[in-house]
Amino acid sequence: MTFLDAVTTPGAPDPSGHYAQAAVTPDGTIWVSAQLPVGVSADATVAEQARQTLSNVLSIVEAGGGGVDSVAKVCLYLTDISDWAGVDAVFGEVFGDHRPARAVLQVTGLHHGFRVAADAVAWRVHGR
Repeated sequence: MTFLDAVTTPGAPDPSGHYAQAAVTPDGTIWVSAQLPVGVSADATVAEQARQTLSNVLSIVEAGGGGVDSVAKVCLYLTDISDWAGVDAVFGEVFGDHRPARAVLQVTGLHHGFRVAADAVAWRVHGR
């Protein structure tokens, strides 16, 4: 018996290392690996990068059997904490009335020169 079910979806970037886009535990928890805004350029605005990052995260959540309303926590990683307001605005657009727990952390750098990354924890929705 396998403890973890790996999630794979073409709606998000293929892993570039030895990891899964997400793993689902037997209790239905979806653990999404950190996602970069692959799909836009590193020169894109922070808002465009945040939107693409969250799109990648939510594509994986959906492939794992969840939805935007099943996201319990998101960790955002920013290379410049002064980008917080712009990223928060995009977060509000993406999640609407749903308000998952969240952490926003400044990091010294992200791969490929991106400015935003995110990981998440969600739950499978019954019937998916």
